[in-house]
Amino acid sequence: MYIIPAIKDMKRLIIALSVLYCFASACSSAPEVTGKIDIYEDFQSKFIASRAVRVWTPSDYDPQKKYDVIYMHDGQNLFDASITWNGEEWGVDETLARLTAEGKIRPCIVVGMDCGTLRYEEYYPSKICQAIPEGCLPEGFTPLGDEYLRFIVEEVKPFIDGKYSTWGDAAHTFVSGSSCGGLISSYALCEYPEVFSGAACLSTHSNLWNPHTDKDQTPAADAYREYLRQNLPADDSHRLYMDCGDKTIDAGYDKTQEAINEMISELDWPAGNGKEGYMYRFFPGHAHTEKDWNSRFEIPVLYLLAK
Repeated sequence: MYIIPAIKDMKRLIIALSVLYCFASACSSAPEVTGKIDIYEDFQSKFIASRAVRVWTPSDYDPQKKYDVIYMHDGQNLFDASITWNGEEWGVDETLARLTAEGKIRPCIVVGMDCGTLRYEEYYPSKICQAIPEGCLPEGFTPLGDEYLRFIVEEVKPFIDGKYSTWGDAAHTFVSGSSCGGLISSYALCEYPEVFSGAACLSTHSNLWNPHTDKDQTPAADAYREYLRQNLPADDSHRLYMDCGDKTIDAGYDKTQEAINEMISELDWPAGNGKEGYMYRFFPGHAHTEKDWNSRFEIPVLYLLAK
């Protein structure tokens, strides 16, 4: 008469062990974040559609201290590989925590704005698009780059400066992104030099190729380069970082990026600062992926935030 209870106890044990196993598996696969991330799931805007804004602070964040701020695009790809479309992430938190612990950079926080459904429109610079000949962009394409930057400058930044302990001035405020995020970052540096003192543009979408059109994109790339020529901040207190690889989409950036490098060299920008104001790096073998941006993110960070 003790057999049946024993079987029931065994079943309970098996169920309990199964639950514990599932819980342990979930914990082991949970993303590890170095520091803390505050997520504002539905950040409202009068300029563009609402979206999540993710704020990373270091584990030793102290409201009695002041911090530099890096505003980054495609926020959902920066910290947590479990929510990205390809299972890859920039590893921004690990990189910044390590460089800070090593005493190589100033303490900083990161503000990541998730991309919306209109990513191309929001990351394409409005004024540059206005200078692109008809036909290079798909019919009905409406660039929202100006509206997107107003969202950052007029809505997100005041919120961040009010809630977190930031320096707030341009000397301690930067913008960064990859691909079209690099494109809009360089545009932000030019449009708001009083807000951002540096831009890190990885795998910059320098040819402005758009998958929705088969037209020759040379005029679009020329318009981007000419915009930079005319609008890079005139003083020597700003810095621009650009890079690219030579695999996948990056393979299409070689000629347009080389033309930008030559233009900046001829422009001698920024005047009176040698070449310290501009850094370009080429990474053979690197593709258009978060994995590769992760591997080299520390280079622009050191360039912009080094002590």
